[in-house]
Amino acid sequence: MPACSKPSSSDGRASSSSAAAPIGVGDTIEVYDEGGKRGTVRIDEVTTDREDPELTLYVASVRAEGASEWQPYCLPDHDGRNAAIAVAGGFGTDGPRPDVEGVTLACTSGAIGKCIRLGYKPWETLPGGAKMADLITACTRMIRADYCGDGTPHTKDGTWIDVYDRFGIQKHEPKPGVAERFEAAWGPKGATYLTIGRWTDHVEEIVRECPEKLAGRVGPALPPEEISRRFPETLLFNDHAVDAAERLAK
Repeated sequence: MPACSKPSSSDGRASSSSAAAPIGVGDTIEVYDEGGKRGTVRIDEVTTDREDPELTLYVASVRAEGASEWQPYCLPDHDGRNAAIAVAGGFGTDGPRPDVEGVTLACTSGAIGKCIRLGYKPWETLPGGAKMADLITACTRMIRADYCGDGTPHTKDGTWIDVYDRFGIQKHEPKPGVAERFEAAWGPKGATYLTIGRWTDHVEEIVRECPEKLAGRVGPALPPEEISRRFPETLLFNDHAVDAAERLAK
């Protein structure tokens, strides 16, 4: 995972290109959640991501309407943290919406936060004309196993996948001692090529959900270069563990 450094202002508030303005402990702010719903959160803690020092993580609380107590804004992630990342703008079904005024607070346990921590940061640019907004959109489709690109997930919480891309941000690094198999290639609109489902061996069940989209895009595992040649919109690829128990291994 790429790593750089994020500056802080003199009063301890985190500042970055990802958030519209510095956010500090004790602030009560209006944010969008991953689904685009707007609400009020309280910032309880501000820390730097140990794996990527460019990222600031926010521990936040939310209070239900009519309730007196604050509850964690995020569910725990793989590391047990109730943390989130602040991103300027909103997110829609087709990816980042920088034109939306405000801040999205994306939990690291959710698809957007996971993809940002994988290195797909929508505020960054890539050489060669590729748009990082397209990569994070493709990544969220992949994390959710949204093959049809219509928002329908086909995964389970805690599923491990091996992620790699055409740009070297994430490289193909099989998990030691784990037998893997190729699952799918991904673009902003969902799977660009599909070999097997994440939790079903019956690919035809997925194809029935969007036959026109997946027509001519289902078949045996191919080299990433060949998939990219056939389907130039491809940006990402993933494998998963053959053994179901290892697919959910921590």
